[in-house]
Amino acid sequence: MSEETRSYYPWKPIVLAVIVVSAAIAAYVYFARVPDPYSAKLVSVNVYPIHRNLTSPTTVEGVGGENETYDQVIVLADVRITNVSNKVPLYLSDMSANVDLPDETQRSSAVSASDFDKLFIVYPDLKQYQKPMLQRDLTVQPGQSVEGLMIFSYQMSQQQWQSATAMNINVDFIHQKPLVIPVPKSK
Repeated sequence: MSEETRSYYPWKPIVLAVIVVSAAIAAYVYFARVPDPYSAKLVSVNVYPIHRNLTSPTTVEGVGGENETYDQVIVLADVRITNVSNKVPLYLSDMSANVDLPDETQRSSAVSASDFDKLFIVYPDLKQYQKPMLQRDLTVQPGQSVEGLMIFSYQMSQQQWQSATAMNINVDFIHQKPLVIPVPKSK
């Protein structure tokens, strides 16, 4: 007489349940995804390198001062942001930009409203790029577009700037994921 062996695999229903639940979650994420409520256009980007020799003559005879230089790159980005949603206003919170260099990433917040006009006084050559500032804490209603200038400052030389591999402008909103605007590399 042969003995009949019956095997029971208690893990099979658990595996089947995990697969069904995972498929349901994936379908929900894929089909219920809400598109971004904004679009952006980079109207213009201007780069202004600054190189200053800060060496001052010394009063000590025979001992010269060391050469000291100041390098900075100012980036002026004119951006248009459009609220493509038909229901939800956008609440602009903050703007920043990242520059990827070969050995590091430098981040700069957009110049504040109190410093915006001062920059054009200190560097009169920038007047040709002056436009209205893109304000923080701004509400963009559905269907509305806003355009404005953002200014970023990096403590680096022009040679370091030219070695940059990428630049991205980040616009932060309240209750929305950040808008990332890639800046094409200038030649």
